[in-house]
Amino acid sequence: MKKKNVYIGTAVTLTAAASTSMALAYDYGKKVIYREHLNKIEQENWYEDMDAQRIQIKNHKGLYLSGYLIEQENADKTIICLHGLMESAYHLMKTVHYLQSIIENANILMIDSNTSGLSDGYIRGLGYRDISDLMFFNTYIVKKYGEEHPIIMYGHGVGANTILNTSSLGKLKNVKLIISEGAYDNAYNYLSKRCERDTKINAKISGPIVRQVIKKEVDIDIRKLDTKTFVKKNVIPTIYVHSKEDKEISFRSVFSLYNNDASQNMLFPLKEEHLYELEDKDDEYSLSINEFIKEIWEE
Repeated sequence: MKKKNVYIGTAVTLTAAASTSMALAYDYGKKVIYREHLNKIEQENWYEDMDAQRIQIKNHKGLYLSGYLIEQENADKTIICLHGLMESAYHLMKTVHYLQSIIENANILMIDSNTSGLSDGYIRGLGYRDISDLMFFNTYIVKKYGEEHPIIMYGHGVGANTILNTSSLGKLKNVKLIISEGAYDNAYNYLSKRCERDTKINAKISGPIVRQVIKKEVDIDIRKLDTKTFVKKNVIPTIYVHSKEDKEISFRSVFSLYNNDASQNMLFPLKEEHLYELEDKDDEYSLSINEFIKEIWEE
């Protein structure tokens, strides 16, 4: 009788643990897709310290999207910068300083994606539903500075995926170079591993639940958000930057993106955690990214 009770107790414990894990993964799926609150710092005028002005555009859904524009007097190009998942343009400040140090005479436009920072919305696009918003900002720059004005695009994490996906559809105008830092190869792989990291629930268990939640809530199948397939049609020169210390998106992702990309591209693995940590470094490897940019620009 005692042994039977032990078995029953163990079964009840395992069932309860499984139910808890499923509930946590379910909640995580909703956390990923929905904005829960506005960050206080992101609502302040942080951009003024960078000599940026806030701009707003309205997308096809009638939502107002915010950007932060730094203009240079003699600029002959513009860099458009996109942030990662559950971040905002505020998190791009250090990267912008680095880009200003290696790319001269450039305006810079930092974007709050839909549901981020001061932009409207509450459903995240995961680098796919953000495509049309990026096209609106692309058009804004072309109209403001001229039909021949060249553009560089930088994206971090999901922001990089937005750029790569948009480029692969042939929807970018005047973009001469893409700098992709820490992009995912497939959204299912990325989100299941991220859920495992944040909740300690094995990705094989959490992945299907997160996928189910997002499909149910917003009708997006994250298995189909497969940037490594999309980039087979990318023709814009691209630098693939990825840190070996990246704790959010597997370093292995960069190889499937780089190897499938159809464009003239460069693979740039980082020992550092972030690209901006290369600022002021003058070793041959750190400067090789500068050389690639120069080569593309002179073609």
